[in-house]
Amino acid sequence: MKVNHLEPAIGEVRSSKRAFGVITIVVSMFLLGALLISYIALTISPVKDSGMNTTIATATQIVNQQIEGARAVRSPASTEPSCRDITTFLQVAPAPVKDPRGVTLVPQWDPTSCPPIYPGLIRVSASVTRIGYSTPVASAATLIFVRSAV
Repeated sequence: MKVNHLEPAIGEVRSSKRAFGVITIVVSMFLLGALLISYIALTISPVKDSGMNTTIATATQIVNQQIEGARAVRSPASTEPSCRDITTFLQVAPAPVKDPRGVTLVPQWDPTSCPPIYPGLIRVSASVTRIGYSTPVASAATLIFVRSAV
């Protein structure tokens, strides 16, 4: 039997098929791993955003409650708030609150001053920060009508 030198022997054909099979498996595992890593990244991001949204929603709710509390301030003898009623209310530091994730939020009042002329408007602003951070998570301001200083 005559062997053609251009045709590979049977053993060489089998080993090249095995090598092709191993390379195919390695490449497919690499591609599968790359897809898995991108999927994990897409899954983790919404979880982080959801947690931060919970904190922001809780902080916003606290700010709204503080502002509404300031608007509702009245002395026992008056039906409308005075500047002293509001400034006395603002001197009381609100207690820290934990959101559903366990993050401690600290509400605080920003300094305010009474108007020079009555009746007038007093600016009241509240903010909420996380412990260990200086940037507010939520803040709001409002103007409250006051008839008198006292």
